[in-house]
Formats: sequence, C-alpha cells, structure tokens
Amino acid sequence: MADGHAAGDQMTLDAHLESVRFLAGVEEGRWQILHYAFPELVVRVTGSAVDDSWQSTMDFQLICDGFPAKPVFAQRWDTVARTRPPPPDQGPPGVIDALKTWNCDSDSSLYGGIYRPWQRHAAAHNNWTTLRPHLAWRRDRHLTFVMEQLYELASEQAAWEAARAAA
Repeated sequence: MADGHAAGDQMTLDAHLESVRFLAGVEEGRWQILHYAFPELVVRVTGSAVDDSWQSTMDFQLICDGFPAKPVFAQRWDTVARTRPPPPDQGPPGVIDALKTWNCDSDSSLYGGIYRPWQRHAAAHNNWTTLRPHLAWRRDRHLTFVMEQLYELASEQAAWEAARAAA
C-alpha cells in the first residue's frame, strides 16, 4: 500500500508464509518460494515417488489477492518465460486433468487455472465444492493446504515417471 502498511490479505499471506507449517514443507524439500511480490507468489514444488526413487519438479504461480476469503488462483508456471506453459500431453490422468486448458463458466475467454476444487475459478465449476467439500477452499484453511495439493500433483507425476523409467 502507498503508506507502507500491508493490507489484511497480504498480512495474512505473510503470516502463512512465515508459519511453522509452511516452513516445514520448505525444510522437507517439498516446496520453495522462487518469487514473492504480493499478490503474486511463485513456488517450486518437488514431489517424490512413494519409494523416493524419482522426483518431479513443477513451478506454479499463485495469485493471492483477497486471501484467505478468496481462493488462490493457481496455474503451472514457466519461471524463465514468465508465462503458463502448454498443458502436458503425457502423464498420469490426475496431472493431465489438473493442468488442462479450460475456461471459466463466468467468462468463457478467461483461462481457469489448475482444475481442482480448491482453486479460485475451478471451485464453482461443475459444482465441485458441493461434490468434493474435503477439497474445497474455505477461509479457515492454511496456505499449506494448497501447497500439499500441489505436492500431490508433483508426486503423482514423479510416480508416473518412475514407472515409465522402470518399464
């Protein structure tokens, strides 16, 4: 803000980023912050196959304006090109589905981001919050909820890559 004081959404996000819960994920090597300039947060998420034989790394851009009352907008991110890369054409079904290109119902020209019930635009799509309330964003959730969901995607990709490499 112009007077040097952060707004409530930024202060809340800052507190989540400095929390033991978030920093534990950093310490464990699950994720790291690549860039933070509120409301944009760019993270690198490293998932592992169940037996730790393979790792897969994915970068994501999170837009956190209105956090936590408003769900995070999340999309896969190319940190060099500073844009969303094309969706993968190979991978496990959950990753392909989450990273597909789709448009919002409210604005058919607007790319919707990661296709998961906790994500800003996907939450209202196909009644996801009602059908999957355990995956829906709620204002009382912590940012680590989103990070764990991203970690699961990266881990699913790692398991798929490990299986392909072993074949």
